[in-house]
Amino acid sequence: MVAARYIYNRAIIQCTHESNATLVVSTNITLLEQNDFLDTAKHLAINDETNTPWDDLVYLIADTLPSKFNTQMYITAIEEIGDFDQVEIGYRIAKTIAEIVADRLPNIKDLGICSLSPHPNTLTFFNTFMKLYGRQLNSLDCAMPANFSKPIYADKLTSLSLFLLKGLGDTYFDGIQPNFMPQPLKILSLVFDMPHSWDMFIHNNDSNTLVFENLKSMQILGDRFSEFDLQDGRKDPIDRVWPKLVIPQLETLVLFEIPIPADVAESFMSAPLKGLTYRGCSDYAHMLCQHSTCNLNELILSFDMYSELNTETFYHNTSAIFRNISKIPIVKCTVIDPDLEIDWSFVDWSYLTHLYVQDLADLDKIIDAISAMPYLVFASLSVNINYDTDPRSFVTMLKGLSRRYPKPVSSKLETLLISLYGIDSTLDSALYELKWYYPKLKHIGKVK
Repeated sequence: MVAARYIYNRAIIQCTHESNATLVVSTNITLLEQNDFLDTAKHLAINDETNTPWDDLVYLIADTLPSKFNTQMYITAIEEIGDFDQVEIGYRIAKTIAEIVADRLPNIKDLGICSLSPHPNTLTFFNTFMKLYGRQLNSLDCAMPANFSKPIYADKLTSLSLFLLKGLGDTYFDGIQPNFMPQPLKILSLVFDMPHSWDMFIHNNDSNTLVFENLKSMQILGDRFSEFDLQDGRKDPIDRVWPKLVIPQLETLVLFEIPIPADVAESFMSAPLKGLTYRGCSDYAHMLCQHSTCNLNELILSFDMYSELNTETFYHNTSAIFRNISKIPIVKCTVIDPDLEIDWSFVDWSYLTHLYVQDLADLDKIIDAISAMPYLVFASLSVNINYDTDPRSFVTMLKGLSRRYPKPVSSKLETLLISLYGIDSTLDSALYELKWYYPKLKHIGKVK
């Protein structure tokens, strides 16, 4: 019975074409009703895998929906709301189907919509849903570029995930930003590349301070290829018009490819953070970690060398971070080094516990660097061999460790994964030589 309730917690409406082009609308809703599981279903998925105009589908879907009942459901995976020659007809149909769904399911409190390349009428569907459900939603997960045609007010949301970009393919944000109350929010995830995206949160117009009283988790993803890219000539991050943030209960923070001014970094780090994840330029990582990190249980940093102005700055920033964070139990670092080669002899990462390196050019020097990381317990190294390099030289180097070094290194390393592209078949025997060099190794293998 427990397994059955788990299986039947999802209602599905699937629109497909058979081989003879016959339109088929399949669903498990009848099965749920027959087995008395409809009241426990929490998730409704409407998937359209056809190119059929929705004027042919709308009534079939309406007949398939369950009658009104008192439960909460989660609507997701609306990939395309038709492909229309006449946009006005498509707009009307998309609006109609959204109204029918809302009429049949009036108690929805959690709403999710996903589309990788949304048709304008998918946005119409979303706008209609937000108009009908906005004031009662507890959570909203919009995994597509949101384009609001009218002001939207959602004052009960505790969880918000929103995708706001100026442009994605042929879809552009040219609508009205919604209005959300920041006070109830506990979880917030934003993807944006617009300088005024914080204006969606209602706060005192006479103040530039934005207070999230109950926020526990925040994730902000920027656009690395936008005009705020972190290459030469980058703009000052203050140009993004950040407000002054007050987040007294923030425990988890994730920042990807987003410039941050110094006062915002200070606001983030003054919160009682338990976990911090940052991907981007080492300048901003250093700015964050200059503040107290003593409350952190986990620090995860990721650097793509395309974002670095030069290697000297990278060495300075990362060494300043990883040699001054002794009280954090888990410290992870990922480095992607496609073109700007790192000289690992300049790296001083004393308190690092987990290291991931992609497109590594030099295995020899990083073996020495790992030996100088006394708290490292896990390393994953993917070596991208240059055409001018004989791949057998790496195997020879690994097999010669016992002759090169008089005694094993004092290291806590327990897991080591290595991939040498093009010579994996001859790597196995050489890898076991590393067990002599790192005596505490429990697992050694190849990167999958």
